[in-house]
Amino acid sequence: MRLSRFVAAFLFVFVTTQFGAAQAADTRYRVCLDPGHGGSDPGAVYGGLVEKHLNLDIAQRVAAALDSTLYITQLTRIGDTTLGNSERAAICNAFTAQVVLSIHLNASSDPTVDYVWFFYGKPSKDKAFAATMDREYAILRPDGSGPLTHKTITNFANGTLLKSKAPAALAEGLFISNAQENALLAAADSTEPNASPSRRQQIANELVKGIRVWAGR
Repeated sequence: MRLSRFVAAFLFVFVTTQFGAAQAADTRYRVCLDPGHGGSDPGAVYGGLVEKHLNLDIAQRVAAALDSTLYITQLTRIGDTTLGNSERAAICNAFTAQVVLSIHLNASSDPTVDYVWFFYGKPSKDKAFAATMDREYAILRPDGSGPLTHKTITNFANGTLLKSKAPAALAEGLFISNAQENALLAAADSTEPNASPSRRQQIANELVKGIRVWAGR
């Protein structure tokens, strides 16, 4: 009886120690993705599309596209949840994120306006990351005629960016209010072989490129 208890205790300590060591040895790059808006805050609403839903969908696509052997991801929300910017930063900090990306879509009263815009919070902490994301984001115009125009990266006193400990950036990937973009964003993913990625997937793919370059893996 005593021997059995000793063996059981030994196994418990061994397994617990090994599990803890495995956790400590997890060297995957830690990415916190923040789908903008949510809950009582819908964000932009145009042509039957609601920004908060698109932001979450794109964030989930980014998480799925990052190689799980190299990256571990945390979303600030996985449903239609109301969150303040400080809460979003707290989630990323608790995750000990190495980088934070807040995902949004822009809007204008002019349905012809369309461009890309990245923001940073603290210049010393965030500007280089925002610049990398901006440089790597090479999405085409809706008609495929060439790269979508970029606005110069800009400082933004956003609580998620400012209160996150890791380098943080906010992406406005394109304009949900643009007539052509709105139609493309509404389209479902094609099931046809070799079909072009949906507009939502294109946005996610461009964001993934920036994260990979920044992380160096």
